[in-house]
Amino acid sequence: MTERLFKCPICSQYGKKENMIREEDKRYYHLEYCHTKWKRDRAFKLKEREEMDSLVSTIVRLHKLQSVATFPRTFYPFIQELRNDSVLFGKIERRYKEGLTYKTIEDTYLYCADKIEWAKGNKEFKNVMSELRYCFAIVKNNIENYFRDGKKLSKQKAETELLTSHVESMRDVNQVIIAAQNKAVQNNKEKIDITSLFD
Repeated sequence: MTERLFKCPICSQYGKKENMIREEDKRYYHLEYCHTKWKRDRAFKLKEREEMDSLVSTIVRLHKLQSVATFPRTFYPFIQELRNDSVLFGKIERRYKEGLTYKTIEDTYLYCADKIEWAKGNKEFKNVMSELRYCFAIVKNNIENYFRDGKKLSKQKAETELLTSHVESMRDVNQVIIAAQNKAVQNNKEKIDITSLFD
């Protein structure tokens, strides 16, 4: 009787059970390359899922929806299009996670929070989906502004840190000088003044 061969879902090659490892998804992966690749892919997908959940909760909070459960499922393709960096014109190429990260999209939503609040207060929307799409267009148009302001802020932060370190070093030098002066004054007080003895 021949030994059963198991198919690896990563490389689609068959292998013996002793050369493979079984994971919690009840599939067998080759020990050398495929198993580590599966682990990396799994960690990447877990991180993406957490970032997506955080983005959706931010959108729910900004748009004052009841909960994440009331978030329209038809809005996910718009987010995925921006995340995958889809091409709008010409031949459509399938890309996978080559665009902006979910974290960047979330930070841009927070960056545009005032503009979104203004739009919600001054415009009338037919439904939640039209409001989400309009505000998503605001976010897409302000991504470059977010990056530019982020660079300015990081530059200002670096300059501020440099100035604070310089001020702290000057403060340390000042404390050393004051300590030396106080010590000199105390040494002068300890010396007896001969003229005071004759009074």
